Amino acid sequence: MKKLFLCAVIAMPLLSRAQATLPDTTAIRIACENYVGGFYAGDGDRVEKAVHTDLVKRIVAKQQDYKIMNMPAADLINAAKNHRNAPDKNPAEPFKLTVQIYDVANGIACAKITTNKMSFFDYVQLAKIKDEWKIINVLWAYNQ
Repeated sequence: MKKLFLCAVIAMPLLSRAQATLPDTTAIRIACENYVGGFYAGDGDRVEKAVHTDLVKRIVAKQQDYKIMNMPAADLINAAKNHRNAPDKNPAEPFKLTVQIYDVANGIACAKITTNKMSFFDYVQLAKIKDEWKIINVLWAYNQ
């Protein structure tokens, strides 16, 4: 029993150091909200603030023999500026965005972003660059 307690005491600082801080998780959520919320709102400036200039957004195009389609940051930002939402099936329901942060460690993070209004979801990888969280990779798919 003493050995188990000793192991727990030794491991606790290591585990707590690996956990994300509240400012980091808040900044990660804001980056994710700016990326998808900005796209939904047609606000390219919000999207640009959220993503790294070297970002690549990818989808596996099942209808095209599983070809991997890539979109660089500049194309994503332009698409956001020109985005017009499809007719809303439930306009009385407000836009809702959910960010699930899966992991944060050593200046990198992984999260999933979903909404109630758009027909896709994103898995994003972020990096903390000069004290700012930026999305550097996106893998997305259509909802089933």
